[in-house]
Parts: sequence; structure tokens; C-alpha cells
Amino acid sequence: MWLMTDFAQPARRTFMCASAAIGSAALLTACGDGHSEAQTPDAKDIPTPSGEGQVLMKAADLPVGSRAAAPAKHPNGEKAAVLLFRKDEKTVLAYSNKCTHQGCAVSPKSDKNDFYCACHGSRYEPKDGTVLAGPAKAALTRYAAEIKGKDIVVYVTDES
Repeated sequence: MWLMTDFAQPARRTFMCASAAIGSAALLTACGDGHSEAQTPDAKDIPTPSGEGQVLMKAADLPVGSRAAAPAKHPNGEKAAVLLFRKDEKTVLAYSNKCTHQGCAVSPKSDKNDFYCACHGSRYEPKDGTVLAGPAKAALTRYAAEIKGKDIVVYVTDES
């Protein structure tokens, strides 16, 4: 007959606590991986150029399919950063670099060919600014942009 000793009781207690901790961790992991499954709004419409445009860079410095960030000036005079995506030879898309989750700076530097917010891991599609991965749920604010001659011109608005 096997008898429980003082040595066996702590081992059993440790096993029970570890089992409870592992079960809790598995339950929390099943609840989600940080990816937002909520419906994300469609891409915002591309605004029509109006007001005074700002030359942000030479078109030759942004090859087709590439992303960049460029400094700009907000209409209120404050500094702003704009995310750019060169869709094709004639089209450049521009977005606010403010994450729609909590306002952190979004970067074009990403290993997944998207716009990335390092604060909480939100990812955005460069072709339309929509959310690829949360916690952000809203698309990036869009700005009107065009290629004029050899320059990329962006029209930063008050909507940011």
C-alpha cells in the first residue's frame, strides 16, 4: 500500500497549481491573438485636391509599389507626417500617419509591405488605408495627392 508522505503533498499541490495556470493560459489564448475580427470600415474616399498643395518629394524617389513617410505642414501650422504609397506610374496615395487606435505614429517601415504602428501592432493596407490587423478599427485618414510634373504634391486637410 502506498502512503502519501510530506514530500508528496507539495508535489501534488504544485501540480494542481501548475495545471490551473496552464488551463487559464490556454483559455485566455483561445480568447484572441490581438487580431481584430470586428467589422472594419471601408476605405475612406480619396479627397479631391483643394487648397494649397505641398511638394513632399520627387516622384522618382518613390518607385512604384513602395512606401515612404514625408514631413508636411498641417493647415494650422503644426508639423505633420504623411504616409505615401506609389500605386502606379501616375498614382500616389497619401494618408495621415496617426494610428486610428490611439494616435501613435504609423510607419512605412514594415517587413510585411504594409503601414505599421509599433505602439500596439496595428497594420494598414497601403492601397486604401484600411486596417489589416488591429487593435485599430478605422482606416487611416486620406489626403488628396497627385504627381505634378516630377513632384509628389499632397493636400493636407483639417480632417486629420
